[in-house]
Amino acid sequence: MFLALQADAKKYPGGITALAKILNKSKEGLANSLDPNHESQPPSFATIVNIIDLTQEKRALFELCQIIDHVPMDLDLDDSSSKECQINQFLTLVNRASEFLGKGSEAIKDLRFDASEKRDLAPLLLELMQVTAKLYKSFNDQ
Repeated sequence: MFLALQADAKKYPGGITALAKILNKSKEGLANSLDPNHESQPPSFATIVNIIDLTQEKRALFELCQIIDHVPMDLDLDDSSSKECQINQFLTLVNRASEFLGKGSEAIKDLRFDASEKRDLAPLLLELMQVTAKLYKSFNDQ
């Protein structure tokens, strides 16, 4: 997780130096705390959350979720609990599921997924999960 957090911090405009200034920490202290190979204390949980919030990167968040066997997912959190939105989301879900099942069934005919099939199916599966989550959220918003 600290390698991901360090990479996110380095990618921030101005890097670790700029983050250290915002967080009111020394740049050496912050850099050392983010380095998993350094003997200094790791950053506090509050600092980790602040870095994730400031950088708006996803590597560290993904690694944090992996610790508890979860996967984060981007969702548009607009208000979509109206009946029209729910119907539209349901129809989109059916469409995406059909597309994924069709391509997946074709790919698995040889009883395995090769690398190119996984590469083609992965975005469809992610989109299917996102549409499902949005519909589920809209059901719980009422």
